[in-house]
Amino acid sequence: MYDESPYQSTTMKKNQLKKKKEQQFQLLYEAYYAPFCLYAKRFIEDKEVRIDIVSDVFVSLWDKVDDFDLDSKTIVGYLKMCVKNNCLNLIKHQGYEWEYAEKMQKKAPIYESETDSIYTLNELYQMLNDTLDKLPKEYKKVFAESFFHHKTQADIAAELNISVKSVNRYKQRTLEILRKELKDYFPLILVLLVEY
Repeated sequence: MYDESPYQSTTMKKNQLKKKKEQQFQLLYEAYYAPFCLYAKRFIEDKEVRIDIVSDVFVSLWDKVDDFDLDSKTIVGYLKMCVKNNCLNLIKHQGYEWEYAEKMQKKAPIYESETDSIYTLNELYQMLNDTLDKLPKEYKKVFAESFFHHKTQADIAAELNISVKSVNRYKQRTLEILRKELKDYFPLILVLLVEY
């Protein structure tokens, strides 16, 4: 019978822990990378700079991954603090005053009573889908073809056998309904549709 040595057992446990950390990191990255890029927009206008900042935060976390419990609720707060601090440090380094960051934060849409809220992409898309499901199917189809498939109004009109004017009316009405139903979430969802 094969007997596992204590050294082999320890090595196996270390490998399992490492693999688990990698999986936890991957899930965290997939859930929060894009939302943190949007969050950074409250401070930094330049998209490439925002992407660099958020990427640097995740790289820094990966470098110290063994020091963190990636399953804890505090990790998202920690990452948010790092993104915010890195944005503010960049602004300060570029010679801007700290008031600029506060002004940008006040300009940001309020998605809830809590201005520092972070929503995962899944949560935002779920809100959008739930609202779209309540609409007439023609409205929903026009919206999907326009925003998700980036088709022109003429192409949508031909596909649905309706006039371009009707397509425009359905699209405008859908946007009005979404703006009303989603209230403070609507600006962020529009940014997602345009940027991501």
